[in-house]
Amino acid sequence: MTTKLNNLYPNLNVSTRTVQCTLKNKLNYIVCRPWSVPLLKESHVEARLQWALNHIQDDWTHTIFLDESTFQTFRNTQIVRYKAGNPHPVHPMVKHPYKVHVWGAFCRQGPIGVALFTENMNSAKYCEILQSQLLPNAYHAGYGWNFQQDNAPMHTAKLTHQFFVINNVPVIDWPANSPDLNPIENLWAILKGNVERRVNNWVMKKKSLGANDFQGIIQQEWDNIDKNLFFSLADSMSDRINMVIENNGYTINY
Repeated sequence: MTTKLNNLYPNLNVSTRTVQCTLKNKLNYIVCRPWSVPLLKESHVEARLQWALNHIQDDWTHTIFLDESTFQTFRNTQIVRYKAGNPHPVHPMVKHPYKVHVWGAFCRQGPIGVALFTENMNSAKYCEILQSQLLPNAYHAGYGWNFQQDNAPMHTAKLTHQFFVINNVPVIDWPANSPDLNPIENLWAILKGNVERRVNNWVMKKKSLGANDFQGIIQQEWDNIDKNLFFSLADSMSDRINMVIENNGYTINY
């Protein structure tokens, strides 16, 4: 933009800083990274709107929310600003990055379970985790519990469906491409931030970080999640549904 302005008006000699200040202070533009969201086809939008209308009166008190996410020992996600003359900021980085997959589940009453693994998820692994983590702990959600999952292939596979039938697991229908409706996505973001801070502090102290150490940090941070966060995330479902309806089925920023 600065180059284009200077080409159009060579006598102005506009600086990049001037453009940035004008955009921020006079035009109210905000600098941020783009928010990544799934591409919604018209059929997705219509299905999301219909789903929201169908579930607007639902009680989410006894719903178990679950999902999988991947944690890494280093994510280059920070933009750093510092004053001239100060030491250049350092972002610690482990020599050999680790990657861990995490399955997690919670309800309004608190955590249901968590499983850490390094192999790729498939329907057999998914059913194994449900058997060890979901079924023994689902009672925490209270009488009449049900649970939510997205439409990932391992969630909709024949083996998984058979597991649900055999174990009488009540599954909520869920619209495709709708992570913005799932409050566990907010939980992942918070948990990853906490884990990243722990890893950075660990490496800054020049301590060797092994794979077991990394998994231990993830487990500890999961165990340390404030119970009030589970309340607020579960209670956010009504707002999310209303926002989808107001937005005619399109993506919401939650």
